[in-house]
Amino acid sequence: MRAIGISLVLFNVAAAFAIQAAAQSVTATRSPQPTGVVFVCEHGSVKSLVAMEHFNREAQEHGLPYRAVARGTAPAPTVPPSVREGLHADGFDVSSFVPQLLRATDVDNVALVVSFDDDISKTVGGRTRYLKWDDLPGVLDDYPRGREAIVRQVDTLIETLAHGASP
Repeated sequence: MRAIGISLVLFNVAAAFAIQAAAQSVTATRSPQPTGVVFVCEHGSVKSLVAMEHFNREAQEHGLPYRAVARGTAPAPTVPPSVREGLHADGFDVSSFVPQLLRATDVDNVALVVSFDDDISKTVGGRTRYLKWDDLPGVLDDYPRGREAIVRQVDTLIETLAHGASP
């Protein structure tokens, strides 16, 4: 009788491990939710860069898995001095940042693309969520004002993501 009881316990333990292993296997084979965010402005070194830096810091502080990049539709060769200095005052070092051209592959497998005053809907092509943050104050002429408008948008986006909502 005791041998039957031990056999039943061992069978239940083995069954529990098998169920857990199967569940982990199913979870592991599901493709993870995209966590990339692409910010796009004309030069890839002004509004998109400000948004990227602030987004990445906020996402990290909130423990979110999202990571952003900045891209441009006509990238400038360098970051303008007023933007570099403004971001430096905000605690960011962009001295080695090189603006990059937006490519169609940049929008593959990302959670969100955000453009500033550029219609990139053909590039996005409905492959991911696309937001347009148009008509925000300029950053080159008045960094504090432009930065504040972008940071407000970023903060709202971070709050949405932190509450588990789709961007």
